[in-house]
Amino acid sequence: MLDRGQALPIYGERLLKTLNPSYFNKCAVYCAPEAWDLVENDFPFSPEFVGSPDSMEEGPLRAQIESMPEVSTVFGIGGGSACDAAKMAAWMKELSLILMPSIISVDAAFTNAVGVRVDHHVRYVGQILPAKLLIDFHLLKRSPRRLNRAGVGDVLSIFTALHDWKLAADTVAENYNESIAQASQKLLDCLLARPEAILACDDEGLKLISELYVGEVALCEEHGNSRPEEGSEHYFAYCLESITHRSYIHGELIALAILITALYQEQDVTPIKSFLDKAEVRYKPEQIGVTEKEIIQTLVALPEYLSRETQLPYGIYHHERMDAGRAEDLLGKLKSIL
Repeated sequence: MLDRGQALPIYGERLLKTLNPSYFNKCAVYCAPEAWDLVENDFPFSPEFVGSPDSMEEGPLRAQIESMPEVSTVFGIGGGSACDAAKMAAWMKELSLILMPSIISVDAAFTNAVGVRVDHHVRYVGQILPAKLLIDFHLLKRSPRRLNRAGVGDVLSIFTALHDWKLAADTVAENYNESIAQASQKLLDCLLARPEAILACDDEGLKLISELYVGEVALCEEHGNSRPEEGSEHYFAYCLESITHRSYIHGELIALAILITALYQEQDVTPIKSFLDKAEVRYKPEQIGVTEKEIIQTLVALPEYLSRETQLPYGIYHHERMDAGRAEDLLGKLKSIL
């Protein structure tokens, strides 16, 4: 099922059992170990390869994929890394691709971009669509609720992304599409109205996150880039990851980055914080493994980082250049609301 260059989810339970057996003949599986334990018995044939990516760095990942046995289908079952590694393998080797996220803490399974890391920096090297995108409630509900609740991050980022987009239109005459911006705002409003569904993490809440992913990806495809959903909050997260070289639960890091960035944009963060608290999404630095020192270090590093990452569109950290004094002030504002 394809529309506007994106895959549309198939919803249900035990969805692997509904697939044509030919997908399982000579297949490879990129899968988080915990997820494989849950789905192994649903595979009618033993895969030729089952593993997690050794690294999301492009060089090691390419090498691992090249060493895989000959297969015709690759499954990505797990979080963002498993799905992105499977996308990379399918793109490199022209394989049929099946994606079935075991958690929806990130929208990787919903986009056609093949994302890797190069020297700890995010890079997109190709595009591919899955033959099937399976949203299996039985699998998702067996994962920690914390990980699924984190999926709101890539929708909440609309809050800061739209502010950046309007700023860029007013400051550097970037093309601004009012109808797409309004549609993106409606997705955000839909999420903010439903914290109880995210808290419950039941079929309804999981489908809500999935459908919002579908909506934001469609808007990004229509516009031609990620402006309707991604802005300076992601730049902060990318910069932090490039400094610490550590992995984080993506949606939780983005939630923290949204609050920091929105405060710098001088937006009222009350609706975002209220939603995060009601939905019990973790976002506080100590909850997600980020120190105050690392926040300051990241903020101070952003000007130099953005001077190198010239593909990132204009945003608040371009507009109001950060320095040590502003970073300390911004941290103080963050601490005052936590």
